[in-house]
Amino acid sequence: MALLARFFQERPFFSSPRSLSLKAIARTSTSVVALAPKEVLPFSAIPGPKGTIRNLLDYGMSRGTFFEVLEKRFDKYGPIYSEKLLDTRIVSISDVDATTNVLRREKNFQMRPGFEAVADIVEETGSSLGLASNDYEIWYPDRSLLSPKMLRPKDVSERYSLLNTIANEFAERAARRIGSDGVVNNIEEELNFWTVESLAAFLFNQRLGFYDDPPDPEAVAFVNSARIMLDMTGKMLHGAPFYKYFKTSTYSMLKESVIEVNTRGLNILNRVLATKQEKVKTVSGHKQSLFEFLSANDKSPERMASMLVGLMSAGIDSTSATCLWLFYELARNPDIQEKLYSELLSSIGPDREVSASKIPSYLKAVVKESQRLYPVAGYVVPRVFHNDIDVLGYKIPAGVKIYSYEFLHSIDERYYGADAKQFVPERWMRDDAGKKREFNPFTMLPFGFGVRMCIGRRMAEALIYTVTSKLLLRYRLEYAGECELKRSLVGTFMSPDQPVLLKLIPREKEI
Repeated sequence: MALLARFFQERPFFSSPRSLSLKAIARTSTSVVALAPKEVLPFSAIPGPKGTIRNLLDYGMSRGTFFEVLEKRFDKYGPIYSEKLLDTRIVSISDVDATTNVLRREKNFQMRPGFEAVADIVEETGSSLGLASNDYEIWYPDRSLLSPKMLRPKDVSERYSLLNTIANEFAERAARRIGSDGVVNNIEEELNFWTVESLAAFLFNQRLGFYDDPPDPEAVAFVNSARIMLDMTGKMLHGAPFYKYFKTSTYSMLKESVIEVNTRGLNILNRVLATKQEKVKTVSGHKQSLFEFLSANDKSPERMASMLVGLMSAGIDSTSATCLWLFYELARNPDIQEKLYSELLSSIGPDREVSASKIPSYLKAVVKESQRLYPVAGYVVPRVFHNDIDVLGYKIPAGVKIYSYEFLHSIDERYYGADAKQFVPERWMRDDAGKKREFNPFTMLPFGFGVRMCIGRRMAEALIYTVTSKLLLRYRLEYAGECELKRSLVGTFMSPDQPVLLKLIPREKEI
């Protein structure tokens, strides 16, 4: 049994169920999703693989990435199939209408399955999930307090000055990491450091020290711990739930990383508290940071740490992976890259700062198109309901996990045409007559949906717009890899299946 557990721990399975919080259940909708006025078939009639052991072996032995295995399953069983892993029942869907009805079912509070192991660890260690919690009493007050500050365009625009500085430093440091073959050495790590330094600037209006020489060891340790936590969370999220019966090595590593992230995060927060009056390394023209906003609302250091550290750790891989995919597509499409460069040069200029009012429409289109092809965090939208619901003519009992796989909708020719799998930012631009193409919004949800949508959306967009602009205004990107990258599951996010080999070719300054 122990050998079997070790074999399956790093295979793409799904996590185990946990009894729903009564407080959360009380806030779920009582409506039923009925997609067709015909007889509803029982849950047992849903097609899908039968038998737990065979199902585990199918996942473990199937060739291809996690996403390729899913595509094969939908090709075999159709737009809905069910499966059972140990005592976990799961329904997977790849139908836009079904996804729309499932996601629209709840208005106030949405249960997201998959973090049961993390919840166990949090309870055991006395840590906090903050905004990721499925406990309404924890999640709702924090979300209500942070949403206006995080999603208000004015508050986001005030952070661009410091983000520009950090993006410049990223571009300079990346150039110094170019090897003899012209490829940037470990650009993934550079993007991780840039992400956390930028997130800290956004949240604290203060630098962490990644670009000091040497980098601040506390900040580096935080990033390393956060990445391990996300990696282990992903393995638990998509893994067989053996941890319920004995503590696996993945569970133990997850527990250690959760403790480490909380400890390191609180240390960083205490450092910010200590330097708050001194304004060390802060931007001139002081604006209230999110940290100061929470302080003004009488949040304790521990509560602030759970919220801010959660935002920072969740944003590391998601933001850096989004940039990796974007740089990869720009490097492979020189015509698009040059068109974007021209627009950046015209609207921003070679040496001026990026601001919220100077984001070219083509840059927004390029980023959106990259997110359509590679929905890093939004490749799946999971839900679980207290009441039975009807989906695609089948009755799904309460407590069954429903996974809507958005990454299949966003590359479907039925919704995006014959070039659905190609990188075409123009599909998001207005035509010569000023008209914009309309797409079903439920075919693309890179930041999730509804009240549980990613609260850091505007923050992430500001980071991506800034670093992309600064990089392209200095360098031309070339892809040095020998083969196309595949979508792969790394931790909890859709990431490239191999290192991204990028060359940076310096541009001559144009006036």
